[in-house]
Formats: sequence, structure tokens, C-alpha cells
Amino acid sequence: MRRAFPEAGSENELAELAAEVLSHDGRPVHARTVRNWLRCENAPHFRYVLRVIAMAGAETVFAVLEPEADPASNRGARR
Repeated sequence: MRRAFPEAGSENELAELAAEVLSHDGRPVHARTVRNWLRCENAPHFRYVLRVIAMAGAETVFAVLEPEADPASNRGARR
């Protein structure tokens, strides 16, 4: 989600931005809900996951599937 909203400086700002973008007619998303997603307390519905992936870019999908291939991630670095 941070890749979809790189302008967010804090978790609260990220939650506010994401909630605003992901809300639409009849399906409001609250900042508190987004904070729960970020903290892995709840999982978002797949409709929101797809929207965030679309905003972050296709390379995000590959980074999730193969984290060692993600140059922005240091998890795959060998030591």
C-alpha cells in the first residue's frame, strides 16, 4: 500500500489517503479500517487489494510473489 501512496509520510496519513481513494458510492472505507489492514489485524476484501495493486503497478505483484527479485526489498539479499 505504501507503493500506491508514496506521498504519505506516516501511517495515519497513508490510512487517510487510502480510505479516501478506496471509498466509493455505497462502500465507504474508513481510515481506521485501513490502519487495521496495515497492522495485519484484518485482511482487506479482494476488491480493495486489486485496486491497490493496480495503483502501485504490476511490478508489485511480482514483488509479492518473488520477494527476492524485488530490488526495493532487502529481504532477498544474500549475506
